[in-house]
Amino acid sequence: MKKQVRAVTEGAMMLAMVGLFLYINRLSGHAFDGILSFMMPLPAVFYIAKYGFKQGLILAGSMLLLGLIIADPISMFYVITAVVVGLIYGYGIYKDKDNGWLLFWTTVLTAISFFIEMVLLANFFGYNYTNEVSVLIETLQGMGVNNLPDNIDTLILSIYPLAMLMTAFIQALVTHILATILLKRLQIKTRSMKPLSQIYLPKKIALLLALGLFANFGVKMTNDETIQIILTNIGFFSMLMFCIDAYIFMLIIAKISRKSYLGILSVLLFLFIPYVGVAIGMFDSFTDLRKRVLYTYAQPTE
Repeated sequence: MKKQVRAVTEGAMMLAMVGLFLYINRLSGHAFDGILSFMMPLPAVFYIAKYGFKQGLILAGSMLLLGLIIADPISMFYVITAVVVGLIYGYGIYKDKDNGWLLFWTTVLTAISFFIEMVLLANFFGYNYTNEVSVLIETLQGMGVNNLPDNIDTLILSIYPLAMLMTAFIQALVTHILATILLKRLQIKTRSMKPLSQIYLPKKIALLLALGLFANFGVKMTNDETIQIILTNIGFFSMLMFCIDAYIFMLIIAKISRKSYLGILSVLLFLFIPYVGVAIGMFDSFTDLRKRVLYTYAQPTE
């Protein structure tokens, strides 16, 4: 009896917090729409992990009804996405699935929601890719980059699906990290994440990615648009993976040196000068740079 009362009480408390957040988001003119996808799955995750999937379905249904009452159509879309992600992730936690399973399905569901939001309902959500590409081209030309292919707009648009998938993975990873931290704080059993020091590019994959960097040079050597699109995506993906490896390396340094600002500075640096990230990522992949850094900071100071 006490357990049932506690489950109802905690469910009501979570619904109250969800309702308050949706109300504040509506009053602020959708200022927190971007946070909805990260934070909204957490109540369902916690509830399912603690009380089971059937109880989680009741909470999820209540969240949807509350969203229909408080949220507008755009926010309601994010609520539906968050509820579905929360149900699948919570089910994985309840069944003790490994982190790979959790990340995979969270990424898939997030990517599907991105596709609906940015492709099927692009006009409804206010996306205008033609204008965005034009602004990007003008920015590049303003930076002195004038030697651009005639079909640069097509090449940029071809990157969007890959960028969308990578964004979905990053969002899923953030949700996974937040859920892991929350569940540990609430003393609910969950699998530990792999330490940052053990997350790196295998040398064989790094070698393939290094070869992929030369794909950008091949774009200017052919007039076949299909080949140009393929080469552009290969080059973009290779650059992105090295930048991610470099960012993980910088996070390790930030953690062991206790300089948290290095993580933010790294993001800004890699966004504006991605070749710096590529260089750091390649050094980390093909040398013992990471081991040297870890060894240096592990030495006792006199």
